[in-house]
Amino acid sequence: MKKTIIGLALIATAGTFTACNGFLEEEPLMKQSNELTFATYEGLNQAGAAIYGMMQSDAWYDGQFVLQSELRGGNAKNPLSIPGSGRYRQDAQWNYSETNTSSLWTYGYYTISWCNNIINSLETTDKGDATAQDLNNLKAEALFMRALCHFELVITYAQPYKAGRDNLGVPVVLKTENGQPSRNKVGEVYDQVVKDLLEAESIISDNFKRSGVDDNAAVASKPAIQALLSRVYLYMENWQGAADYATKVINSGKFALASGDDYLNMFSAATAPEGGEIIFEVYGSKKNGFWDGSGWTHLAYITSWGNGNDGSGDVCATTDLVNLYEAGDIRLNLFAKNENDNLILKYKGKEGSVPRETNVPILRLSEMYLNRAEAILNGASVSGASARGDLEAVASKRGATVPGQFNVLEERRKELMFEGHIVYDLARTMSPLNRTDFDGTMNQNLPAAPDYHWAMPIPKRERDANPNVEQNPGY
Repeated sequence: MKKTIIGLALIATAGTFTACNGFLEEEPLMKQSNELTFATYEGLNQAGAAIYGMMQSDAWYDGQFVLQSELRGGNAKNPLSIPGSGRYRQDAQWNYSETNTSSLWTYGYYTISWCNNIINSLETTDKGDATAQDLNNLKAEALFMRALCHFELVITYAQPYKAGRDNLGVPVVLKTENGQPSRNKVGEVYDQVVKDLLEAESIISDNFKRSGVDDNAAVASKPAIQALLSRVYLYMENWQGAADYATKVINSGKFALASGDDYLNMFSAATAPEGGEIIFEVYGSKKNGFWDGSGWTHLAYITSWGNGNDGSGDVCATTDLVNLYEAGDIRLNLFAKNENDNLILKYKGKEGSVPRETNVPILRLSEMYLNRAEAILNGASVSGASARGDLEAVASKRGATVPGQFNVLEERRKELMFEGHIVYDLARTMSPLNRTDFDGTMNQNLPAAPDYHWAMPIPKRERDANPNVEQNPGY
């Protein structure tokens, strides 16, 4: 495995951390040298609080990562009834190049460098009054976030696991230092992700909660680690693993599927409702160092418009997505008509916040039911569970029914829309893209992976800094 850091994208992280202000009651101000930050457990623990901050970036979950998936996968388009600001115009057409691609590369590896600094300093740091479990909890947080980053990077910049373990993946970075690593194979990246998550699961306290956190669902926990393992195993088509880890989360008793107003309101709640269905999420805060200052590039602004909202309405839902829902389905309330366009109300923002902050769900209980249903259909076995039963558990809470001849990917599309799943579901299952509500001029339909489009181009900035990072074919 590679143990060096990626050239230009990460060198800046070697000296400073940026605070995630507002995430903790006591702000972790870490603008100091690595030597001081990592010399004590207190410094390392503050660094641990900061590893979640960049997820709120408009280039990651609170913007580009989610919207690019929805636009590419057929859930979203640019509205015709709203002028918009001109953003997100190339994504639905898959019009990418090495100078116009996902920004995840920089943000993902930036976060990985933070995690590595924590993991690799735990043995030598002044532990003070910290217990062995305190150290394990902190290490588990860093392992979880390192795994999440490597996973999101490999599904974005590489062909799906199903297309072959030996295809070009992304560099696996386990130590923060200057270097020019080449890309690991897809299988090697997945193996490291699983290794990190299994270790994190084995060492984290069952009821770990980071002290001083405003939102307990915005930091790592044992159920979050297990939920991510279920997702990773699903992508690897390790069906029994996906089902078993989904079952661990479902049977934990810590989460419950929401219905009615509880379902609708959880997307704009100040924090994840205790005992609800959000397992892990981005905590949206204007005090976060990765908030753009105005909010105009984040999800709540990009996806909303009119009726007193401060949004630009650059992205709306496709008609074919909205038409999937039957009358009475509560999820229809997450859309609003504007002429012939379907505006998105999922990220209307926290009450009273303008520009509007929003929390962004990453792992939810409903996904665990959907993961398990798909795994069972592909041969997994879980005592007392069935694919139909799991799909009906979700649908019944939404006021919907499951068709006699159901399609699991369609049920995922309805439930997980605008959470960044659709294009990766198409890729991992090597399904072709066929879109009906499409106003673009190119790439309305695409053949299944491994067609070159399914692996986004490596940013030119990275390749200029590190010539060992091979570009994906087709760019």
